[in-house]
Amino acid sequence: MRTLFLIFLALATLSTAAFAEDGMALIPEGEFTMGRTKLTSDDKTTMRPIVLLDDRPDHKVRISAFWLDKTEVTHGAYEKFLEATKRQAPYHWKLRPAADVPIFNVDWEDAREYCAWVGKRLPTEAEWERAARGGLEAVSYPWGDKQDPKAALYNVQSGAGPIAKFPPNAFGLHDMAGSVSEWTADWFEREYYSKSPPENPKGPETGQYRVIRGGAWSDSAARITVFFRNWVRPNQRTPNLGFRCAKDAR
Repeated sequence: MRTLFLIFLALATLSTAAFAEDGMALIPEGEFTMGRTKLTSDDKTTMRPIVLLDDRPDHKVRISAFWLDKTEVTHGAYEKFLEATKRQAPYHWKLRPAADVPIFNVDWEDAREYCAWVGKRLPTEAEWERAARGGLEAVSYPWGDKQDPKAALYNVQSGAGPIAKFPPNAFGLHDMAGSVSEWTADWFEREYYSKSPPENPKGPETGQYRVIRGGAWSDSAARITVFFRNWVRPNQRTPNLGFRCAKDAR
């Protein structure tokens, strides 16, 4: 029996390795608490603006296993996409930074097209938060509850820096806080959390704005939390907004 078990274990390991995605982390299936679980002094006095209540109520969400890029898509990777597709380059292209700096000045359609070109897709907002938390519940950042300028690039004016210069979270993902904000697949709706389905939510069917997550180099600590939601028009192109790709697990 022990021999059969060892053979089964070896085959399972080989199978997992065979389906491993280069440069991606497998985010396991699981349930987590999505949204802000902490009350602020403004919440307690009912003075918090309604627009800033979009990260509540916190709610349980179950996500199927999926793959997510360990890092944000870089200028080097995006250059190959431009060469192959002849798509219009971002407006800063002649003055672009090093190849290992996250791509920015790309709109939602640019990000979606790149992901499709490499056989992937944009993550849903729920997938993004599940991945950013790295299995941690009721914390503010991918690494825990305390602000840490040594854990992410934020609250600076220097612009985006090279990827993976900060420690990864427990799922092996770099720069889920700070660096550049990241496009998700979802439309934004302020009260969506109050009616979100409990399994694999994909956001509203339509909208004016797309959800972006993670905060950027230019943001304060309050905007790089795992639960902070931001939203912009799909045609937005800014120096602090990029993306990473996801893929269904087989």
